[in-house]
Amino acid sequence: MVYEFFGGVMKKLKLFRMSENKYDLNRLKIYDTSMFPKLKREEFLKENHVRFLDMALESYEKYIKFTEEYLDNKAENLQKKHLDSLNNENEDWRVSEHYAQRMFEVDYEFAQRFRESIIVQLFSFFERSLVSSCEMYYSNKEMDESNFNENPEKADFDYAKVFLKENTGVKLKDINNELDFFAKLKTLRNRIVHHKTSVFSDDEKKINDIRALSKNRFTLIVKQDITSSYSLYFDKPKFILEIIEKIKSLYYKLGQNGVYY
Repeated sequence: MVYEFFGGVMKKLKLFRMSENKYDLNRLKIYDTSMFPKLKREEFLKENHVRFLDMALESYEKYIKFTEEYLDNKAENLQKKHLDSLNNENEDWRVSEHYAQRMFEVDYEFAQRFRESIIVQLFSFFERSLVSSCEMYYSNKEMDESNFNENPEKADFDYAKVFLKENTGVKLKDINNELDFFAKLKTLRNRIVHHKTSVFSDDEKKINDIRALSKNRFTLIVKQDITSSYSLYFDKPKFILEIIEKIKSLYYKLGQNGVYY
């Protein structure tokens, strides 16, 4: 049976031989594709781009949840050891102090570094995705290159905002809430990547942006001396998840105007 099967295959291939060592593979039809519906690329994107975005952000959501739970559990475990050592009369006070210090490192320093890094990652994901969406819109619509003054290699969030306003027909009032959020988030991201979140000063506009963004999201601490200085404390993990929801919200609205993830 095996011999007969392969013999039949070889006999079929001989029918499509063009020369001694070549075959016309275009004549070798594996299956008939006419049964499948023909979807335009834009129709496919319209139906699926939000799902693709959800899939891309899912790994961030899982990573955030896993890390936050790990940090909470670790801090609680160290706190328990600290309290147990305090109640143990035979325990050296330095042991208790060690657990307290370790608890502070996990609950404050490590948590802060993680939240700062994920804020930067999420903004970078958002900015890169938005610029790519504008490029895809440009490609799909076969737009005139003379409409663009910006070098695409320098394209960023501000470039994307101008593109959306001038070329896509998106009403900025419909997405102003999200754009305002990400404009302020960009200011915060820049503050983080410059490694100045513990003690810093800045121009009034940037401070006002951070102050407005901080409400119910994180703590902006003001220190008054000869001049005002500030520090940031990311004490609400839900802020990170809000960034993800804002990305989804913006793309849901953009998709209604033909701008897809």
